[in-house]
Amino acid sequence: MEQGKGRRLPHDSEEVRKKPKERERSGRSWRMTAAKMVLVPILLFFSLVIGLVIGYGVVGHKPAAEVFDLGTYKHMWDLLFADT
Repeated sequence: MEQGKGRRLPHDSEEVRKKPKERERSGRSWRMTAAKMVLVPILLFFSLVIGLVIGYGVVGHKPAAEVFDLGTYKHMWDLLFADT
């Protein structure tokens, strides 16, 4: 019952150890990278604004327009750091 003794395992074979093919560069790769670098921060900003409007207006039952008022954030800052 010497099954497999002395035999190489499939993961040791030469076929598996070959280096994967290098990705061929296309003209679209830099465009996609640039689009991601611009699009991701824009989407993050808009998701932040939408989250603030939903949180303050819907969950907090306050006027959603107050999210864009600087006085709202000054008031929050004063509440957070009143004792310091």
